[in-house]
Amino acid sequence: MYTIDEAFEILSKNKLTSHKETVRNWVRKGVIQAEPLESRKKGYRISEEALEQFIKERMPEGWDMYPDSVTGDSRDVVKNEDEAPYRVEVDVEAIKEQGRIEMWHQVAGRWLWEDHLDITRTMVRRAIEHRGHSKEFEQFVWERCLKESAPRKKPRVLYLVDAFLFEGERVPFDQDFGIKEEQIMQALIEHVRLKKKSGMYKNESDTT
Repeated sequence: MYTIDEAFEILSKNKLTSHKETVRNWVRKGVIQAEPLESRKKGYRISEEALEQFIKERMPEGWDMYPDSVTGDSRDVVKNEDEAPYRVEVDVEAIKEQGRIEMWHQVAGRWLWEDHLDITRTMVRRAIEHRGHSKEFEQFVWERCLKESAPRKKPRVLYLVDAFLFEGERVPFDQDFGIKEEQIMQALIEHVRLKKKSGMYKNESDTT
């Protein structure tokens, strides 16, 4: 049986969350099955089976990775042990990443977020200056932030683990930066730049 702290350590090592409070929320919401102690104030206990099931569900459906003794960038996996020796070599890290993305969308779909970042005009300006973009593009990004947060007057983005929600899309943090605010702002700037470059904003009357 695991405590919340122990479960968090396992999940964080698998890059399924970076925030202990998220694990508590999953337990309270029943996303992770757990048993309360004498009272909820004293915490919960999570069985090994429940935690394994939670992690397994975040992997592509029907795929099990084994054996643990195998090392390297890829391992043999079987889709169904009854179908052995049918095997396929896969990129384990790619499967883990796909599982994390699927998990992110599942949790975000339930509107369970770790926290949010309030965005100011100054933050946009600094991020723009760092990348050497124009004042006109700075204004454009700021307008996108305002539009995204409407009817709120102060822009903000909601984030979970290593990605945030912007314009209905999952945007990964820019890991080239060490501070979370910079990781979000630089990723946001690049997200808007690429969409603008591809012409995805052209059909919107307020950006023509």
